[in-house]
Amino acid sequence: MKADLTRDTFHPLKHYSRVLTQQGRVQLDADMNEQAAILLRYLQTLAADLIGPAGGPDSNLGFAITALPGATPNPPDFQIGFGNYYVNGLLCQADFTPIAFFPTTAPNATVFQVINWSPDFDLQPIPYFYEIFDADPTKTTPPTSPPAPLLVKIMASDKMQNRITLTTAPDYSNFNNPKLRRFITYLHQPDYPLPPNPASPLALPPPFPTNLQIYLDVWERVITYAEDDSIREVALGGPDTTARSKLVWQVKWMRTTAEADGPCITPPSLGPRGWLQAMAKQSSQSTNPCIINPNASYSGPENQLYRVEINRSGNAGTVSGTSATFKWSRENGSVIYPIVSGGGTSAVVVESLGRDDRFGLAEGNLVEVQDDRSVLLNQPGILQTVQMIDRTTMTVTLGAAPNPPVGDDEALHPLLRRWDQTNGDPAEFGLTLDTDNCAFVQEGVWLALEDGVQIQFQPTSLVPTPAGTPQAQPNFYLTSDYWLIPARTATGDVEWPKITDAQGIV
Repeated sequence: MKADLTRDTFHPLKHYSRVLTQQGRVQLDADMNEQAAILLRYLQTLAADLIGPAGGPDSNLGFAITALPGATPNPPDFQIGFGNYYVNGLLCQADFTPIAFFPTTAPNATVFQVINWSPDFDLQPIPYFYEIFDADPTKTTPPTSPPAPLLVKIMASDKMQNRITLTTAPDYSNFNNPKLRRFITYLHQPDYPLPPNPASPLALPPPFPTNLQIYLDVWERVITYAEDDSIREVALGGPDTTARSKLVWQVKWMRTTAEADGPCITPPSLGPRGWLQAMAKQSSQSTNPCIINPNASYSGPENQLYRVEINRSGNAGTVSGTSATFKWSRENGSVIYPIVSGGGTSAVVVESLGRDDRFGLAEGNLVEVQDDRSVLLNQPGILQTVQMIDRTTMTVTLGAAPNPPVGDDEALHPLLRRWDQTNGDPAEFGLTLDTDNCAFVQEGVWLALEDGVQIQFQPTSLVPTPAGTPQAQPNFYLTSDYWLIPARTATGDVEWPKITDAQGIV
């Protein structure tokens, strides 16, 4: 989670049931975050135990896959049904805000006045599939089954007048409470911005194949004020306060060789996932927490939460453009500068250059241009060097423009994210940066970050595997895999599990 945290203290194997706040004690963000994590873990485990690895309520079962009404779309597409579904206890909700509407003329109206304009209407091209459904089908006496939703297409929308124009006049006379909402389809998911391009590797291959396995990919995304400005309190002047964690679901597909009604197929393994070790060893410890121990390996001036994150997927090595690379940040990757104009170019205007020297942007820094699209598609970035900063106009000139279309749409909340790796001398455990300005993942050697903090990617032979399972494949490192390393000046060390021998010696 790329947020400004002191550390992440939650560990499920400790089996803590709650965090107890004591009187007269210091309040820490880690304690409050751990309490939320404990409760969330409990609820998700309970749901998984009762429901199983996947399932949902019979009365509101979501994510049913059906063909789109009418002619076969090009490129191929399919509808994702509304409702709820649980994946390992995680609640996935397929829903959109329904809109109340009424005709401006009668009968056979095609122009409608909407009561509450929803941002859902701004997400899709026009024309696109929408449906009119009965929001209160049980109000009849006796209750009847709800009528089938009516497929409609919106040809034009006028936000100033709160009006929409449909292609044809719908007949919803048997609906008690008609509402309007848009479809969810594979190509138009709320958190999976797929390009409607038949040539895209994510598009369904035409003609629509029968040997597909469709699945849900579920993960958490941190949302800050840069992605959702409503988090800030305008009454306080709009300061950056808390962040949010959002559950993202994405319907994806993969080819299989099974029959259409056959069992699910496990995708081929890319190899065991890579492991990391970190250290900042010291020979003695200072008794004064305000003074950095001269013998300490960690000699940074402040407490930090280092984040090591894989940028380009692949295996360890030093093959340019192919081997896995990583980036690191001393602030957990939380230092960002929202772009207000110029996104998609090498000269961007940012909202702020940072509140102080620690979080400020300086010439020579490495930054990654990101937006909602690149984050949701988990695209590795090519980091750029800050060439020049005009503090009068808040213009930042980068070494090159990002790969299109990253950053070119201001509605997708483009931003610069600062990373802190630099080239170094391999003889001194320094990093070697590749063309993406990220460091090569090299296994079995210690790599220096800064101020004595060192990491080592574990060789394949040291990565644990289930008993009796041969390890034939090399470790695979996946984009966005990450490790958090708290470093503390009081101990001159990092908080990392110690490896001890049979005599208990570190």
